[in-house]
Amino acid sequence: MDPKIEIQKSQIASPPPTIRASWNFSQDHIRANCANYPPDTLEILVNAYLWCIDPSHPISRSDFGRRVGASENLLYKLYTGKYRNDQGEQINPSSELLSNIRHFLALEKERFDAGKTDFVLTPTAKRIATSCELARESNSIVFLWGPSQIGKTWGLEYHAASHNHGRTPYVRMGAASGVSNMIKRIAARCGISDRSNTEDLTERIKNALGPDALLILDECHLLFNTIMRSSADRCFEKLREIHDETRCGMVWSFTILDEMRARSGSQLQQAWRRGVHKVPLPLMPTKGDLGAILQNNGLNFPAATEQITVGTVTERPYEVLRHIAKTEGLKAITERLRYGRKLANKTGDKLAWKHVLSAHLLISKQAQQEGEWK
Repeated sequence: MDPKIEIQKSQIASPPPTIRASWNFSQDHIRANCANYPPDTLEILVNAYLWCIDPSHPISRSDFGRRVGASENLLYKLYTGKYRNDQGEQINPSSELLSNIRHFLALEKERFDAGKTDFVLTPTAKRIATSCELARESNSIVFLWGPSQIGKTWGLEYHAASHNHGRTPYVRMGAASGVSNMIKRIAARCGISDRSNTEDLTERIKNALGPDALLILDECHLLFNTIMRSSADRCFEKLREIHDETRCGMVWSFTILDEMRARSGSQLQQAWRRGVHKVPLPLMPTKGDLGAILQNNGLNFPAATEQITVGTVTERPYEVLRHIAKTEGLKAITERLRYGRKLANKTGDKLAWKHVLSAHLLISKQAQQEGEWK
């Protein structure tokens, strides 16, 4: 076969580089390479880097360069510390470029927030945000716990996205992950390539964090889902090591905490004793939470005696809300609101309780299993 044809086939089959591959350096390297830049310049560069490699809104280095008016080569030199004059002295980025990057980040955040219109700052979300700020301000480990479907992850992710100063990584723990996989997850969210062993990655994570950082660790109870009972203890010991050496704030979020503390050895107990702020969340979505969400959807919180008839069925919205909040949680309620809005849109109506209850009845009927036929 003609070698030229082979080369052409090879070129066609080659996959395009990933977004992450276009940013071929890590946060700890950036901080080391750019340590001579003014602190605010370093932070704006790190912030832009972390924003662009985030899987939620990935942007290649070339696209970022076009947006801020800089070539890929210039960006590479800036981020690797090779932007220097003829005498070998490091040159700071121009004020125009820094201004363009700030404008880029402000516009990106505005667009991202616009796509997150489902988030509502409920009283529980405010409590979660306060917990995060307490951890950052006190440089301590804050324990946060509450049942599933109460809005923990919702609030934590929003806080991380809203405080993306290159210093607020959000990490969701994995089941049965062990120390190695846990460290790889943290490294990835800190903008660090995971192509190193666990100890090297741990040191690089420490270099990427610092006293003004906040590391949010969600679903920490999943670390216990492993055959080896000592695995969770090793994970918590590694987290304590990172905290002790960086003095960064940490939030450890659990769905189940009391049982985990009973199962744990000394490491979680030591962290618990040292943690000053311990924040339990409500056992179910509160009336305040639901009131804020309903208001955001143009609905008033229903009176306890209010009745709505849909077809042949009459329901009290208050009781429906209370029952779903208690048995299923927040997602089940927001899904009924979404479905109700879809029903309202079909007739060109404004969302009303009849649409929400219609959605509730349809969802409930869908969950019923058919019996025998005769």
